[in-house]
Amino acid sequence: MEVKGRKAVQISILARVYGNVNADEVIGTRITLKKMYSTAGEVLPFVSSRALKYSIRQALKERGYDIDPFVENPDAVEALRLSDTGRPDKFVDNDLFGYMVTRGRREQARRRQAPISFSYLRALRDTSVVAEFAARFPRQTATGSNPVPFEVEVADFIGRLNCLIYDYIGDFTEDKKQAGAPSDLPAQLPIEERKKRLKDFLEILLTPSYILPRRTNSLNVPEYYVALISLSHGAMPIYQYLDYKLQEETIDIEKLNMLANLDAIKNKKANIYLIDYKGIAKGLQLAPIPIITVQEAIQNILAFFFSV
Repeated sequence: MEVKGRKAVQISILARVYGNVNADEVIGTRITLKKMYSTAGEVLPFVSSRALKYSIRQALKERGYDIDPFVENPDAVEALRLSDTGRPDKFVDNDLFGYMVTRGRREQARRRQAPISFSYLRALRDTSVVAEFAARFPRQTATGSNPVPFEVEVADFIGRLNCLIYDYIGDFTEDKKQAGAPSDLPAQLPIEERKKRLKDFLEILLTPSYILPRRTNSLNVPEYYVALISLSHGAMPIYQYLDYKLQEETIDIEKLNMLANLDAIKNKKANIYLIDYKGIAKGLQLAPIPIITVQEAIQNILAFFFSV
C-alpha cells in the first residue's frame, strides 16, 4: 500500500517553567505574566510560540548561523514596514520558521510556509500567579531620594509544548515559484547542510539548550520531564496523549497506552518514542513505546527524513 503525505515529525514535551519568562503588559507598577483562561475559569500561564522561536534563533546564532536582520520596505503599509529578507538559503530562521516579504500596497506578499511550527508552552492545570515585590534604588543617592517599588507576576507550572516538523527544511522549490523570488535562490541546499540545520535545531530543542526570554533579570531554561516523538507520513493525533499527573508526580500511562493502541500505531504507520529526562517512566507498565536518548531521537529523525 502506498504511503501518502509528507514526512512529518511531531514532538510533544512536558516541561516545568517558573518565574516571569514571557512578560505581558505593564499595568501601573506591575509587570504582568502572559496567561489565558479556560472555559472552567482556570488560569493557564504560557510562553508564546513567538518567544520560543526568538530563544531558538538566539541559540542558532551562537552556533554561527546568520539570522535575518529584517529590512525596511518603504513601499509597504506602516504596520508591515519591517519585512523579512526572504533568503532562506542565507538565513537559517527564514528556512526553519518561514518568512513574509511585503511587496508594497495591494501586492501579494512573498512568503514561506514554515516547515517547523510550535504551539504555546501552556500550563496543563490551573496555576497560581503571585506578585513578587521589588524596588529600584538610585545608584547615586541624592538627598531625599526614595526607591521606586514595583511588582512582577511569577508562576511555577508544568506545561506542554507541541512541535510539528515537515521534511522540506533546506528545500526552496515552492519559494522559487513565487513572484519576486531572487533569481539566485537555489532549489535546494546541499544534503549535508540540510541535515546540519535540522540536527542543530533538534539539539537545541531537545537538550534543551535555549534560554527563555525574560523581562526580569532571572535566568530561565525550561526543565524537561518527558518528550513524546512521532515519525509518520502526515500529521497524527498524538499531542493529547501526553499528560502529567501532578499529585502522583508521574506521566499519565493510561493515555500513552491509548495512543499505542491506535490503529495507525499498531499498523506501523507511525513510529513513536519517548525521551524520559527525569526517569519518571521507569518501573511503570509503559505501552510498547521505546524509551530512547536525545541523541538516538535525533539520529532516528535524520534517518527518517533523509532516507530514500
